[in-house]
Amino acid sequence: MPAHAQGAGLIDIVGAWKTIKAGATAHEYTVKAPVDTAIDFALKTPGFGTGLYDREGGLKAGQSKTYDVTVTRTTGPDRGVAHSLSWKNNDGTFSLAGPSTVSLPLGKPVTVKVKARPGSAGVHSAILRVNDAKTVGVDHQILTTVVVAKPLVAPGYAFTASGSVQRNDHKSYFVNVPEGAETLEVALSALRSGSQTRFISIHPYGVAVEDSSTIFCYANYESPSNTCRPDVRSYKDPQPGVWEIEVESRRTSALLDNSYKLDVSLLGASFDPAVQTIAEAKAGTPAAVNWTVTNNAGDLEGKLKGGSLGSAKVERPSISTGETYETTVTIGEGVEKLDFAIGGTSDANADIDLYVYNGDTEVGASTWAGSEESVSLVKPAAGTYTVVVDGYAVPAGTTAYDYRDVYYAPSLGAITVDESKAVNLANGASAQVGAEVLVAGTAPEGRQFFGEVRLVNSRGTAAGTGSVVIEKVTP
Repeated sequence: MPAHAQGAGLIDIVGAWKTIKAGATAHEYTVKAPVDTAIDFALKTPGFGTGLYDREGGLKAGQSKTYDVTVTRTTGPDRGVAHSLSWKNNDGTFSLAGPSTVSLPLGKPVTVKVKARPGSAGVHSAILRVNDAKTVGVDHQILTTVVVAKPLVAPGYAFTASGSVQRNDHKSYFVNVPEGAETLEVALSALRSGSQTRFISIHPYGVAVEDSSTIFCYANYESPSNTCRPDVRSYKDPQPGVWEIEVESRRTSALLDNSYKLDVSLLGASFDPAVQTIAEAKAGTPAAVNWTVTNNAGDLEGKLKGGSLGSAKVERPSISTGETYETTVTIGEGVEKLDFAIGGTSDANADIDLYVYNGDTEVGASTWAGSEESVSLVKPAAGTYTVVVDGYAVPAGTTAYDYRDVYYAPSLGAITVDESKAVNLANGASAQVGAEVLVAGTAPEGRQFFGEVRLVNSRGTAAGTGSVVIEKVTP
């Protein structure tokens, strides 16, 4: 088991207690080591911690990188004390770029140079032991960890792996999502009959995107509470940085060895213009709209998808730290989808969160760091929904932001496309696409009609979306 998974290992409690009773002593130390993650800014000393952790530094397999780890002895004799430096649970990635002994004066920082040269993709870790031979046991241990991620870059913008995972075990893959990526798609296939295997996507902040409870996301496992699709899921506007995709098999899987194929890819098709505005439409009369769509990712074999029109409320309110904004939306029967979104803050560093309630029950929440938050409810029950926006942290004091809620229903009208026509685009290629908008009637007070055309791939994941806003409807 690697060092980062088990830490210092088991403690011999009986032996340790006997040693303490016999009067054994040990020195105390502080460590300042480089940390490069998506949230290292939140550390007490940004970019540094008590162990070495390089997740976002772009380290490649076969590449060497040297890190300065500062060790300070804070107790013991007021003179230099010789310490040995050694490795535990090292897979060969780590070494010292200097001698294996070091003299540590009292209260004076000493730099130890640690070199990492990982031989393969994935996570590599070891424990650096700092020990005074005149004391009992090992005086101090420093965890060192580096991650080698697969970059999702041109021309394919994709990563594929095939493997096998045993029942009640897991394997992890790391991919580097670049800045500006539009959609991250993860797909799991080639499972054998009875294989209860799933994937969980872990955000660069280190938290799972899906609910990782044992009843969710597994193939070949029936659970009434599961709303997680096991074969493919996508993440719009993914956080740039290193994502971990964990493949694991449930303890109840019929198979000991569970083979699989994992496909991770970026999708990105831009519609120009992003939003088409129809100044005036006549109820019951089709109105044509057109876009130029450009593929900014790997080769795409796609087709267009239309759908029901939506009724949208769009605002740009302001909020301060600790304040909340509250509004409601009432929907009737037959609504296919109800979406809520906030973002576009005037304070780029603002962190605002989104909560949605049906009565007293929370039915959705989006609380990532930052301000781009969204909640989507599929086939929501009729009733009144309360939306709460929380100003968690606004460094500028007050920030303006975009708010939108929209519900889609066939009774409002439709946006139609030729779904039988293929739209196949190589990277960088463009095509002209069109749709027809048919509005059933006038919009409710304070709301406007809204529609979307999606360009989807063979798995049904949207590579890009073009929107339509109808400003006025006449009978």
